[in-house]
Amino acid sequence: MHKILPVFRSEDPKYFVNYRPISVLSNFSKVFEKVVNNRLRDFIERLEILYCCQFGFRKNHSTALSLTYLVNKIAESIDCNEVTIGVFLDLSKASDTLNHEILFNKLEHYGIRGVALEWVKSYFSERLQFVQFNQTSSSKCQIKCGEPQGSIVGPLFVILYINDLHNASNLLFADDTSIFYSQRDQDHLISVLNEEFIKIDNWMKSNVKKTNNCVVFKPAQKKTSSTFF
Repeated sequence: MHKILPVFRSEDPKYFVNYRPISVLSNFSKVFEKVVNNRLRDFIERLEILYCCQFGFRKNHSTALSLTYLVNKIAESIDCNEVTIGVFLDLSKASDTLNHEILFNKLEHYGIRGVALEWVKSYFSERLQFVQFNQTSSSKCQIKCGEPQGSIVGPLFVILYINDLHNASNLLFADDTSIFYSQRDQDHLISVLNEEFIKIDNWMKSNVKKTNNCVVFKPAQKKTSSTFF
């Protein structure tokens, strides 16, 4: 059992959706998690399991490197007189809505089986939590989805969970939240994006909640027509 402390993020403090639920975990739990996290990282790096353009929570794959990568791709497209559309997907509450059974299946697919997988299942099973806010505590409830925010191994489970997102589409993915496609023919570009985004949307509906925005990057003389999804 662990305590949840709501930490205010932004916007109106009267709404609970604007708070991040941080788990207060025992020191013993964190020591054990660190051991598992190091072993799991060594395993996925040795077998090169993670998608090459997955940035964040990875060695030599910082979010700053992601920005550099995207700027270079956009600049190359503009130099080639192409239009680029970037779709930015906010994987809203991915940590909170992570489906445990889907995670277990994905871990098994990646080769995390036997005792290791059983440990992960036990890590998520029969966990109880309560929320403490302004010296008031809620009743205890069992966790049925999500991973404890504030844990050491949790972020690694999340990036493994969304690692197969790029398999849903033939578009270029950079980071786990940005999709880019370039083409000189704007109508063809928009048509392809509309078709591919349906596939991506289906993946999102099966795995996580999301919101999305898109931005068009184009040479100065080009005008964008048609309608994006």
